[in-house]
Amino acid sequence: MEKFPDFPLAKVTTKYITIKSARGHSYKACELALAQLASHRFPLERVTTHRFGLKDVDLAIRSVGGHGVKDVIHASLMPWQ
Repeated sequence: MEKFPDFPLAKVTTKYITIKSARGHSYKACELALAQLASHRFPLERVTTHRFGLKDVDLAIRSVGGHGVKDVIHASLMPWQ
């Protein structure tokens, strides 16, 4: 059986400390990001170095990991291609 470190749970609960996760994002953050994309304020299309069709998803993933097409920094999946 695995032994867990001695965590002072009583101190956390009696001192009313709030622990929040730093993972994820809010609905509002998504709305703001989509508004930035739609504004064309920044040339975000220049971030993508390579585009792959739906049939090449495996190649795209391997390429981003350095084991497929050379020099891929960011790949976009274009399902209609």
